[in-house]
Amino acid sequence: MIDLLKQSRFASVVIRYRTLLIVLVQGGLIPVSYLAVVLFRLDMGVVPVSSDALLLALPMLVAVRLSVLAIFRLHQGLWRYVSVADLLQIVKASTVGSLIFAAIAITFFDRAEFPISIYLIDWAGNILLLGGIRMFVRLAREGFLSMPRENTKRMLLIIGAGGAGAELCRQALNRGNFGYLPVAFVDDDPGKSGTSIFGVPIAGRCQDISDVVKEYQVDIAVIAIPSSNHALRLKLVQYCDDAGIPFRILPNEPNFVGDKVNISRVREFDATDLLGRPTADLDMESIRTFISGKRVLITGAAGSVGSELVRQIASFSPGMLCLIDRAENPLMFLEIEIRTTFPDVFVVDQVGDVTDQVGMARVMAKYKPDVVFHAAAHKHVHLMERTPGEAVKNNIGGTLITAKCAQEAGVGTFVLVSTDKAVDPSSVMGATKRAAELVIQSLNQTGPTRFVAVRFGNVLGSNASVVPIFKQQIAAGGPVTVTDPDAERYFMSISEAASLILQAGSTGAGGEIFVLDIGEPIKILALAETLIRLAGLKPYQDIDIVFTGLRSGEKLTEEFESASQHLQPAGYDKLLFLRDTESTSFSLEDVQEFLGSVSYMDVEEVKERLRKIVPEYQPIEYSSSSQASADVFRPGQVEALTVRTQFDS
Repeated sequence: MIDLLKQSRFASVVIRYRTLLIVLVQGGLIPVSYLAVVLFRLDMGVVPVSSDALLLALPMLVAVRLSVLAIFRLHQGLWRYVSVADLLQIVKASTVGSLIFAAIAITFFDRAEFPISIYLIDWAGNILLLGGIRMFVRLAREGFLSMPRENTKRMLLIIGAGGAGAELCRQALNRGNFGYLPVAFVDDDPGKSGTSIFGVPIAGRCQDISDVVKEYQVDIAVIAIPSSNHALRLKLVQYCDDAGIPFRILPNEPNFVGDKVNISRVREFDATDLLGRPTADLDMESIRTFISGKRVLITGAAGSVGSELVRQIASFSPGMLCLIDRAENPLMFLEIEIRTTFPDVFVVDQVGDVTDQVGMARVMAKYKPDVVFHAAAHKHVHLMERTPGEAVKNNIGGTLITAKCAQEAGVGTFVLVSTDKAVDPSSVMGATKRAAELVIQSLNQTGPTRFVAVRFGNVLGSNASVVPIFKQQIAAGGPVTVTDPDAERYFMSISEAASLILQAGSTGAGGEIFVLDIGEPIKILALAETLIRLAGLKPYQDIDIVFTGLRSGEKLTEEFESASQHLQPAGYDKLLFLRDTESTSFSLEDVQEFLGSVSYMDVEEVKERLRKIVPEYQPIEYSSSSQASADVFRPGQVEALTVRTQFDS
């Protein structure tokens, strides 16, 4: 204990007086280099150097070199992170110092006392010593010159020998407190096989992880392939699972290059990592200009997407944030969070219903928002199939009422949060969201308010989405329920969805439907399997997967554009917008008449009327079954599996 205290005190003294120590060390190396040159020449029996000239020149040389080193900021910096750039600075400083010293020596001494070769050899020696001491410190710090390490660190396998993996390895070797020692890489590039990085071997391909783990006694792996797609990540998760080792990941970020890698970012693998792509690199400055100082109103503010939208808007310093939601408890907690995190933002929260025309008109008139984000909606497909009238009143009626109230209040921009299920809808929810899109496009032509819509896919981790449901089922011991082995969806993170909404609001001229280029869809079955593995369990052994069958209104796959729409770039990374290639016969009068009578209609009447409002709506219904049934999936049974379904009505 006493030794530890002594070490910590010594370290604190070194840190406190680091600059002084560097000056002293460099001040000592300068005469060493100079005297070595002089002794070399004397030993060679060349032109002698007088001791008087030597003594007079030495302090001049030290003063000149130390001054130049200070000008080039070489008394600062951490030697354990020395790089090529630092060595170039030493070369520049040594060159300048030698030239200045040569000018002084020529002025004060005879040429015979100071031949030109002394300046040249001293210049080279100075570079060698000043650069060498730094490289020695770095190598010693990284352990290459030290005794074998204690067996207190866990053996680390780095998956991916590219720039990110190499930088992760360097930092892991450089940090004594990291707790993991890189012992091997795996990479699928055959050109890297058999080579090494910082002395750590590239021991095989990704599919060889099990063998590498055994050979190098690996304790944990880190996936360091920022460019990997979700299919590759699923394979890597499977390889690590088969090898029986835990794994971590470097998060996927835009423009992820070596100098941005930091081992502090290594974290647990989670559902958002299944996206397997960099999140959209949007124009934050245009969003800031759009939001800063503005009065902003958000409906559905307490929901998953709405609350993330609130958080991001608050970070751009709006003039006011008005939060509207019917759910009072989550609204209250959100208000507390925003007031605590952003104390300078003026926040107003109000329980309200977007289908209440008088109430929404009063809110708009009172708070006079510049921008409205309409996120309030009924979103669950199977629930809306049972109660389509509620979907019509909330998704269509709520949008029409909120949009018209915003228009009458002089709101500058209105952004509708829509969904990919609005494309050739097969469900009531999708059809009502498509109708909501048509509503705002119609209103866009009748006043100064800019109306735009944003479509995105399933949001990973949102309330009642598949990820939290799967996690609850896994925690309960299973089974995990999946509708169909071939079902797949487009996914995005909550923060990505909110950023897209903000970018669309700042970009749209009015009337556009924006979408995000979010790559390839992910199979729900693969998502379920991965979440089971992330819990340290094995699918089909520890946790069963049960297929319940597609429910009415559900598709196997989703899409972002229909045959009558065409995607075009919006001028920002991964942001696109839809342009209709066919005219529609949509009528606001028909919608208003429908809303006035929907409460008196039964399920089939509502769906039939929806078909007239949204002609592309084609309901999908499945054969009824007298009792609930499900199939337990086992590997290799996909082809032979017969999915039995229930009719929800």
